[in-house]
Amino acid sequence: MKELYSIGEVAKIMGISVQTLRNYSNSELLKPQYIDEKTGYRYYSFKQFHVIDRIRYLRSLDMPLSEIEEVMKSGNVDGLSEHLEIQKNRIAEEIEELKEKYNDICWYEQYFAYMKEDSLDGHTYKIILPERYAIYEEYREDDTVETIETRLAILKHRCEAYGFRYFRQYGFVVDCQDLLQKKLTRKRYITYLKEKPKHSLECTMVLPAGEYLCFRGRICTDHWNPFEAADFLREKGNNLFAVANEYEDNLVEYRNCPYEVQILIKEN
Repeated sequence: MKELYSIGEVAKIMGISVQTLRNYSNSELLKPQYIDEKTGYRYYSFKQFHVIDRIRYLRSLDMPLSEIEEVMKSGNVDGLSEHLEIQKNRIAEEIEELKEKYNDICWYEQYFAYMKEDSLDGHTYKIILPERYAIYEEYREDDTVETIETRLAILKHRCEAYGFRYFRQYGFVVDCQDLLQKKLTRKRYITYLKEKPKHSLECTMVLPAGEYLCFRGRICTDHWNPFEAADFLREKGNNLFAVANEYEDNLVEYRNCPYEVQILIKEN
C-alpha cells in the first residue's frame, strides 16, 4: 500500500478540488498527514480518504464547515447525531419556506388569470368567501393616491415586525349606498393578510365570511356599471359591507385597472 499521496493525487481520486483540500487544511478541518518543509507540498495518507469522504458527504447535506470541524474534532457518533438533528431541523424549515413560496407563486398566477375569466360589463354573480384579514388606513378628506398609499406602505412595513405576511392584493372598503349609484366613496385602503394575525392591532380588520354579490369594472374610471347589482339589492337596502379588490392588468399603469366589487349579502 502506498504510504502517502500528493494533494493532486488525492483530489483526483476523491473527486475534489485541490483548492478545497487546501481550504480544509487552512481551517484545520483536515490537516495533511505530512507537509514537506522545503517545498511546502502536502501529502495525505490512505486512512484520510475515509475522513475526506465523510466531510464531502456532510457538505452534501449542507452542514456548515464549522459544525463539521466540531464533529470531526469530537470524534464521537453522539456529537455527529446532534448536529445531524440540527441540520435536519434547518432543512425542515427551508422546506416549509419553499412550500410557502410555491403557494405564493400559484396564488399570484391566479391573481393575473382571474380577471380574464369574465367580462367587465357589470353582470352580477355570487361567490362564497371565507373569513379574510387585512390591514388598513382610513381615508381622509384631503387624501390623494400618493398620501394614502404612502401611509399604507409605512403601516405595512411596521406590521412586518409583528410577523404579518401579505398577499399582493390591495383594495378599498367602499360606501355601498354610494357605489350602487355609481359614486365611488372610499372608506378604507386595505392590503390582505395571508393568515389571521397573531397580534390584534387597531389597523387590522376582518372581512366576514359569507355569500357575496359581485360585479367587475374599472371603478376608478367612468367605465363601470353597478346598476344590475343595485336592482338585485333594492329589497335588501344599500347599507351593506362592500369591498373592491384591485386586479392589475398591466405592469406599467395600475390606477385604471379592473376591480371585483364584493357586496356581503349573507354572513355566515
